[in-house]
Amino acid sequence: MLPVEQITFKPVDTCLNCGMQFDDTDHFCRACGAKKIEERFTPKRVLHEAGERVFNIDNTFLRTFRDLFVKPEAVIGGFLAGLRKRYLHAFSYFTISITISGFQVFVLKRFYPEVITHLGELSGNGSAIGFQIQDYALEYQPVVMFATIPILAFMGWLTFLTLKKHNYTEHFIIQLYSYSHLSMLSAIVGILFLITETSYLIFSAITTPLYMVYNAYVFKKLYNLSWKGILLRSSLFLAIFLFIYLLLVMIAVVVMIVVLGPENFLEQARQNAL
Repeated sequence: MLPVEQITFKPVDTCLNCGMQFDDTDHFCRACGAKKIEERFTPKRVLHEAGERVFNIDNTFLRTFRDLFVKPEAVIGGFLAGLRKRYLHAFSYFTISITISGFQVFVLKRFYPEVITHLGELSGNGSAIGFQIQDYALEYQPVVMFATIPILAFMGWLTFLTLKKHNYTEHFIIQLYSYSHLSMLSAIVGILFLITETSYLIFSAITTPLYMVYNAYVFKKLYNLSWKGILLRSSLFLAIFLFIYLLLVMIAVVVMIVVLGPENFLEQARQNAL
């Protein structure tokens, strides 16, 4: 209970969520766990609750971020087993990842538009349509990120299907942590590359290999595999990745042919080849 002089308004006597009566010593509802409000909202309190509830900066977020490097099996395996208090929830971690990745996109588009143009030209998307696709991908990055995770989960589920340890939904959670962690790290490193004027092409070239290596590391820990075992499984994961990538490219080509028409598509392809 706060000292009388720190209470700026009269606290409620019952929980507004469930109606349970509060005792004087209660800070949380004994029935539903809701926090007992004992002081007015102030800028200091708003910042504290934002850090506590959204980012958990004081402990949970930093612990989750650190342990996903050193012992990902404790974070992900613990969450799948029912551990909820020690580490940040998978979807909360993904939300923070989207926020940081969105900030990276803002920095790119606001201060380094020439980098986006250069990357588009180097990747073969020098056409107007290619740049438009790239712009949409940046504009709707949260949607792209969330749409990527079910595909990665399917790939992981196929890769480790014979071990019969995790179902598809559990693989979705695994990738939610793994992909979010790498996206967050990539965004932070990417911003540092931009600020220090280090070649952003180098950064963009290492992101996919970095994900593959970290993903293999996570599964090695979760499944307690030997180095030989994880190399074999990683090769299978890569083969599935290439197959799905080619399939998506073919689907994209078919869609473009339907949208543009065969003649316009061929003309566009001819221009890109020049």
